[in-house]
Amino acid sequence: MTAVPDQPGPGRSVGTESNGAGPGASGRPPADARPWPSIGPVRRLGPVVVIVLALIAAGTIATVRSTSSPASSATPGPHQGSGPALPVTYQQAAAQGRQHDYHWGSGCDPTTGRLRIPSPTAQPCVPVFTGANGGSTWTGVTGSTITVAYYLPPPGGLTSLLPGATDPPAITMANAQAMVTMLNKIVPLYGRHVVLVAYHGTGGSSDAVAGRADAITVAQSLHAFASINGPAQTSAYQDELARQHVLCIDCGLGVPYADYQQNSPYLWGLLPTPDTLLNEALDFVVGQLVGKHAIYAGEASMRTRTRTFAVVAYQSNPPVFGALTAELDKKFTPLGLRTVTTQNYLLDLPQLPSEAATIAAHLKRSGATTVIFAGDPLMPIYLTRAAAAIGYFPEWIVTGTVFTDTSTLARYYDQSEWSHAFGISSLPVPLPPNQNEARTLFRWYYGTDPQGKTANVILQPIELLYNGLELAGPDLTPFSFRGGMFNYPPTGGGPTQPLIAYGNRGALPRPSYSSPADFTILWWDPTAHGPDEEGVVGTGLYRYADGGKRYRSTVIPRGATGLHQLAGSVTSYAVPPPSDRAPSYPPWPGSPAARAAKG
Repeated sequence: MTAVPDQPGPGRSVGTESNGAGPGASGRPPADARPWPSIGPVRRLGPVVVIVLALIAAGTIATVRSTSSPASSATPGPHQGSGPALPVTYQQAAAQGRQHDYHWGSGCDPTTGRLRIPSPTAQPCVPVFTGANGGSTWTGVTGSTITVAYYLPPPGGLTSLLPGATDPPAITMANAQAMVTMLNKIVPLYGRHVVLVAYHGTGGSSDAVAGRADAITVAQSLHAFASINGPAQTSAYQDELARQHVLCIDCGLGVPYADYQQNSPYLWGLLPTPDTLLNEALDFVVGQLVGKHAIYAGEASMRTRTRTFAVVAYQSNPPVFGALTAELDKKFTPLGLRTVTTQNYLLDLPQLPSEAATIAAHLKRSGATTVIFAGDPLMPIYLTRAAAAIGYFPEWIVTGTVFTDTSTLARYYDQSEWSHAFGISSLPVPLPPNQNEARTLFRWYYGTDPQGKTANVILQPIELLYNGLELAGPDLTPFSFRGGMFNYPPTGGGPTQPLIAYGNRGALPRPSYSSPADFTILWWDPTAHGPDEEGVVGTGLYRYADGGKRYRSTVIPRGATGLHQLAGSVTSYAVPPPSDRAPSYPPWPGSPAARAAKG
């Protein structure tokens, strides 16, 4: 085997390359490198989390930031150095014409450059590793184990409101452990394996004090390298884990980009940041709508008028959505356009009906033909009713924030209004539950389906964890984890498989610590009949334009996109389209399914 030049010394015969993402020689940051803030009070957003729980079975995750505690203010500058030695991936080697210089092992499929797993997002191949792995390279890491905490919320609270939508902790943990057991056998971790430890949270989803205390316990008592999940409504847990130099994967709801950047390399997410969604929405507006007539408005008089835009956004801390107006004006100014009004509101459930009535009246007086909605999923219930009550029927632009792009919730909106809604979404075109990746992998490896309803939600952060662990190489630290994630080959981009990409190949703002890095165009069809994201059959569904074609987050779609064209649109797929189908492989050698096949 030929190694890449100037890479690991004796005893580490794995193909590697450096990407400049590491901490330097020591691998650890100085103890005083970051001026960590105190944890502040938390604003409660209970209704949003209730909706999150209602949609967990659909395999989706909310995007709302509900904390008023400041994020850590240090930049990742002190953590940058010469960079760790990272494994070369098959894709990198092939691009250099050097794939034959390495031994990839029997688990690698050279036709895909990925492990022989029946998944479109299978881990990339890395060269077979021999030699010493460096032993205890970080807290929670030994020569043979990697300790990972799995955060389970305490019983009662919000989870008790929807017992049918979530799984009991025992089933959740059993599914998580089964996935870890499977991936430990498949994904090369340089002589180590993940040890998953259940951690039962001690406070509610918005309890910052308990969240911080739990993070200290996970770091100092469990000695975890990483935590999967955390309290939904406070950043205290993830902020404190970063302070303790512990990774936090899929922690919190809708974390803004500034938090990822300031907590780098410790914080990783599964959906685009609110900043990313708004950038994509603005590009869609500029590319498709500016300077054209409001032909999709409900009022006939508007359809012959050039669009004028209004923005409705909820105020948050930091004010991610409030910044939308400034960004819109920045993009509109060269075109001689501007927003005619901006209406911001606080997510206070008892006040939403009155706030909605006030906002609807302002929107009508402004004469806006097109309303860009960048808020929570509850306000449209009241806002569309209020607009209909006063005879105001504009175009409604969906930005994909906080489940407003799910049919489950859109069915609650006034249909005379929402029938004029269209926009973008980062979510995939839905598949039947039995087609999701978790069930497919379970059947392939175990020969059975997973228990409960939330297996796909459980699998996603575990897959992210294993991607980073594999691509970090034998010298495992949070910094080599970041380097590995930034080296992850972009994956997906089809209607049912969004584009997964990180670092400078991910979505804006960059470098990206969350995915997907693309979006699709959709509109609301109030007459479509079929299952929503939870499998509930009813009337009213989002239609995905052009079969759910996706666009990179840096692309402004211009020209024909299939918007509001029934021909070619889809509401779901019964099976993944050809572009998204995974290769078929026999069960992994030694797996329960393989043993059963042998009799």
